[in-house]
Amino acid sequence: MREGRKSKLSFNEHIYEKVNKSYSILGLIKKSFTHANEAAFIMLYKSIVRSHLDHAHSIRSPHKQYLIEEIEKVQKQQL
Repeated sequence: MREGRKSKLSFNEHIYEKVNKSYSILGLIKKSFTHANEAAFIMLYKSIVRSHLDHAHSIRSPHKQYLIEEIEKVQKQQL
């Protein structure tokens, strides 16, 4: 564990960090690939964005509804 970090890990912080990173990457994809067809966009989304969301989910399956909704918001944003 890094120095200066809290000794108590917060999974909520981890999930929010992954959600924010996913939004950031999704924005970059939308901005950079404006002329990409739907299949290419879905491939980029699944390979880059969803991997971050899967990591947030696999670390600790969120049992709190508001955390599940945060992850699902990113997935709905893609559509």
